[in-house]
Amino acid sequence: MNQPFQPPSGGDGEHPLHHLRHMIHQWLDERPWQKLLETLDDYFAQTFVEAYIPIEVKETKREYQIIVRLPETKREQISLQWQDDGLQLFIDHYETIESADSHGHVYERRQTRRRVARWIPFPYPVAEHEVKASFHNGSLVIRLPQKRKYIDIE
Repeated sequence: MNQPFQPPSGGDGEHPLHHLRHMIHQWLDERPWQKLLETLDDYFAQTFVEAYIPIEVKETKREYQIIVRLPETKREQISLQWQDDGLQLFIDHYETIESADSHGHVYERRQTRRRVARWIPFPYPVAEHEVKASFHNGSLVIRLPQKRKYIDIE
C-alpha cells in the first residue's frame, strides 16, 4: 500500500498520456486557433510595450525650455492639455493594417489606436498665456518665462 502510484503503460511501450498530448498539440495547431493565438500575442505585445516619452530641460536666465524629441511624429498627432502646475502631453498613433490575397482582395483590415501620455510639471506657477510651444523637425519645444531671480556674484 505504501508504493507510489504508477500510471499504466500502453501496450506499445508509449506513455499513456502521449496520445492525449498529441491530440492537444493537433488541436492548437489548427489554423483558426493558431490565428487566434497570434492575434492575442500581437495584442499583448502592443498593449504592454514600454511607452516612455523622454524630455530634456534647459534653463537660462531668460527662459525655461522643455524639449521633447519626437522624430517619427507628425504635428497632428501631438496635443497639449493645460493644467495650472504643468502640461499633459499626448501622442496619438493611428494605423490601418490590411491583408490582401494574391488577387488584391482585402480579407482583413485592422485599425489600431495607441495613445501615449506624459505629464510635464512646471518648476513654478505659470499663467497659461505665458507658455509657448513649437514643433519643428521632430522636436517639440515648450518655453516658459524665467521667474526665478538670480543674484549676480561679484
